[in-house]
Amino acid sequence: MDSDSSTRPDVWPLPAARYPLPASDRALLWRITIVVVLGFLFIAAFTRLNLLYSHKFFDVTGRAAWIWAPVDISLNDPVVFFATRDFDLPPNRYYTHVKVSADPEYTLTFNGREIGGRRTGENSLLDVYDVTALARDHGNRIVIAVRSTKSVGGVIAAVDLSPEVENFIVTDGAWHIVRKWTPGLILRDPAVTERPAIVGQPPIGRWNYLKPVERPLETLPTKAIEPQSSTWLKTALPEIRDTSGIAIVVRRPERANAYDFGGFVDGRLRVTRLYNIGVPEVVNVRFANAPDELRLIEAPVQPFVFAAGEASVVDTDVHHFRYASIYGRPARADVLK
Repeated sequence: MDSDSSTRPDVWPLPAARYPLPASDRALLWRITIVVVLGFLFIAAFTRLNLLYSHKFFDVTGRAAWIWAPVDISLNDPVVFFATRDFDLPPNRYYTHVKVSADPEYTLTFNGREIGGRRTGENSLLDVYDVTALARDHGNRIVIAVRSTKSVGGVIAAVDLSPEVENFIVTDGAWHIVRKWTPGLILRDPAVTERPAIVGQPPIGRWNYLKPVERPLETLPTKAIEPQSSTWLKTALPEIRDTSGIAIVVRRPERANAYDFGGFVDGRLRVTRLYNIGVPEVVNVRFANAPDELRLIEAPVQPFVFAAGEASVVDTDVHHFRYASIYGRPARADVLK
């Protein structure tokens, strides 16, 4: 008596070779395989090209790196330094553009002339200055003064010579860091300099790719406007303190010297310390338009950060105001126009 063939191990399951796929199914499977492989290759190629060309489109600083002075950022102390670079340029350049961005504040000097600067805030802009008329074949010098109230920040810069020759000079380990201001610094480095700390190339941290923005060269001031009078005030500044792990805002008593220019002025405020000290220092300034604004506690103040050995600091921005109150250390003020 024959047993059921479905229970015989030598009959079921039969090897796949005994049941070949129809030709139409094999062709369909082959086409599906080709489509999958081509789709994978297309996605891989698109991803690669997107990374390459989007990087070239957005990254206008090339090999330039964000640099900073070697500091212990945990100390939260004010930091001021001067990033310097001396270099030559080829004679057949089409133009000379200096590109720079710094967080939180910078002033740029090229071949002995201050040509620009600003407080950058939270934007991701790259300031572009046309210095063709100031550039020369040999002995060019860039000095970037960088100021921070809380130790942290970064500066990045590059030099373009034509649309085809970009980032000829970039911020890297070849730059010098100078901590102390001396009158001859815009012409040459002092005997003691440092190598910069390399933070990294864009995009990194909170610095994304930078958008180029053309900036005019700073107009050289032609006169200084002196205040007509000054008055010492007893006031206060808001201060954040940590109390048992809770941050609270308190009022810190502070004296301020309010300078009255006798009417509204437009210009860049210059603050000059009466006593020069050998360490970086922050001097807070409040601009006001009316006398009753001088004692306001919550009104914003603007920090002027001094380097060691630096007597005067000029605001990077033009303000419209009548009064300027200087808090803390004795200092005087005038306005450059």
